[in-house]
Amino acid sequence: MAAGQISPSDPSSWNVLNTLFFGIVAGLTAAFFSSLSYLISRHHGTREKHASRRLLIFAHVIMGFTCGIFALSSYSSEILFSKIWRWNIWLPCFVSTGTYFFGTSAVFRVLRRSDASRLSPLLGLKIIALGLIVSLVFGQTLSVEQWFAITLCAVAAILLQQGGSGLPVQSLLLLSSGCVCFAIADLGIVEMIDAMQNAVFLSRFSVGCLALLVTYVFIGLIVSPLAIVEYARIPRPTNRDWFAAGEYSLAWLLAMFGLYACIGFVGVILSTILQSTRGIVSVVLGAIVSGQGWHHLESRIERNVFFRQLLAAFCMTTAIALYVVGSQAP
Repeated sequence: MAAGQISPSDPSSWNVLNTLFFGIVAGLTAAFFSSLSYLISRHHGTREKHASRRLLIFAHVIMGFTCGIFALSSYSSEILFSKIWRWNIWLPCFVSTGTYFFGTSAVFRVLRRSDASRLSPLLGLKIIALGLIVSLVFGQTLSVEQWFAITLCAVAAILLQQGGSGLPVQSLLLLSSGCVCFAIADLGIVEMIDAMQNAVFLSRFSVGCLALLVTYVFIGLIVSPLAIVEYARIPRPTNRDWFAAGEYSLAWLLAMFGLYACIGFVGVILSTILQSTRGIVSVVLGAIVSGQGWHHLESRIERNVFFRQLLAAFCMTTAIALYVVGSQAP
């Protein structure tokens, strides 16, 4: 055997392959459950006029409670009740929480009127918003790969909108504003993680998980009064509203835990690329759901429209991959 060549029987090579395998599985799991959560939102959010609002509120109450339990069981009381209580941590937390919630509200509102398979690939528009914010507001210089990614993202969006198979103009504008909110939230989360890492001296992965849990606990606390207000409205919430919120919460948290597990296994770059395949997954899921005759969830789709959506979703995934890889360029 040539010098330096890794033997298939070498335990270290198997460890690398296992890590890569589980990382890819976790990333694709995140993409699948993220896409599934949009279908769940579409299913329950269109039942009644108030259903989408209650799904949004109740789901975040459940996720806040669940993340609180995970935080208490995973991190020391010194970290949770002392070390992270700094203004440079909570200011970006406030920003990311507020913009995330507004962005998610926009997504829920769009899903009341449009198919999940039409919406999910267009979430890649966040790359355009992110690129413009960091270049125009923060004065950062983008690489050639990143500008090409932004252009490809715009081309994919145009392709999705062609032939009347895209979102209505009003929904597209609403989703675009949601993508701007998500881009701001991402920047806030990165700043929050940086500040946390200086405060608690844990690994980047552990701090990222802590930031995720703290963010959802904070959102849960904010929307809890709104959940109480819902019981003053007519008709009052039922068990069905909470079951719907539980289904969405389960899918979304599995997506988030899958994403963070993927980050732990293979790093940020590959995990971001794998999660971005949710657009492709949503298009395929939409075709399956439509083919089963569930047209209240997904409209009947023609073959040429399906392949155009699939191509556009692939372009979005490629654009995100180029942007993330370009951001690592020296």
